[in-house]
Amino acid sequence: MTKILVATDGSEHAAKVVDETIRLTRALEADVSVISVAEIPASLSQELVALYREQMEKEVQVILDQTKKHFAEKGLTVETIFKAGHPSTVICDVAEEGNYDIIVLGSRGLGKIKELILGSVSNRVAHCAKASVFIVK
Repeated sequence: MTKILVATDGSEHAAKVVDETIRLTRALEADVSVISVAEIPASLSQELVALYREQMEKEVQVILDQTKKHFAEKGLTVETIFKAGHPSTVICDVAEEGNYDIIVLGSRGLGKIKELILGSVSNRVAHCAKASVFIVK
């Protein structure tokens, strides 16, 4: 069975990514995982990293829950994944470790979590991923 990893930041553009993934999932009868990656600013002190990560995890969980609900409304079940780190590196690592066949992400992110999916992230994922990459414009 085909495995799809879809990256989202909860933005309006990410909703389009999810809709395209739903279409692709049905066509391929695929298993889907949804990932959100929060980038921890390098400028944060050690003391603030844990607090920042905790806050980001709460915000990202809302996004993941909303995305999961959107898939469920279409009759599809998904696994959700929260990670912190450099988005393109994390997405590529998770895709490789999970043996995903396709990575779906947007060409740009416009949500609250700007570090999640930027044009440079989709470009880097396209170059570092061993899986096929589907970039939604």
